[in-house]
Amino acid sequence: MIRALWTGLVFLTATVALATLAVGGGLLRRGRDLTFRLTRVWGRLILGAAGVRVRFEGTPDATDGQPRIFMSNHQSAVDIWVLPQKLPDSTRFVAKSSLFRIPFLGWAMTVGGFVPIDRQDRDRAIRSLSVAARRLDEGESLIVFPEGTRSRNGRLGPFKKGPFHLALAAGRPVVPVAISGSFGLLPPRSVLVRSGEVLVRFAPEIDPARFAPDDVGGLMSAVRRAIEQRLSTPSGRCEHSG
Repeated sequence: MIRALWTGLVFLTATVALATLAVGGGLLRRGRDLTFRLTRVWGRLILGAAGVRVRFEGTPDATDGQPRIFMSNHQSAVDIWVLPQKLPDSTRFVAKSSLFRIPFLGWAMTVGGFVPIDRQDRDRAIRSLSVAARRLDEGESLIVFPEGTRSRNGRLGPFKKGPFHLALAAGRPVVPVAISGSFGLLPPRSVLVRSGEVLVRFAPEIDPARFAPDDVGGLMSAVRRAIEQRLSTPSGRCEHSG
């Protein structure tokens, strides 16, 4: 209980303080990159307070400055604290639009150039993908959760087609990412982050040029297969999507 209270205090304090810095930094030319660096600090503080250890396998090649689309499974809110730790400053989340309405957090996401998406409104979702494509044209990478929402049972859910249309149209490399262990640390409807280990495995990037411009299914299958092959429980046993 003491750890839970401490984690909650760190979450609230860090969110307000770092979001305020991000909003102020939004006036700078590289304000978006500053926001992502602060997102990384935000995650480290919360993970440390909760006693969450993170192990990474594989490292995405980000030395050439080319924008990439990181496509990850989504087990819990812990994922948003974990993923930024190994990604370049020029990365932006594609996130559900309701998060942008949360005070402080939403303000920071807006100035940070994160892309809101409303999957309940098809026209708005299409416009969001246009914004995402513009981010890629500006040299920024994206984090996308192709399931569209957090898993309700810890298993890999069905993928939405939008991210794959985006990848094929933009022609940018896709990096599949498999996150294991975060579901048990913050299950659905829980607000208490448990201590434990999260394993993040980066797969080799996939060049969308290997697929026909309209082969959404082919690219989707390749990304799904790469993630499924790298999902495991903390003990190393494979997790099947069912």
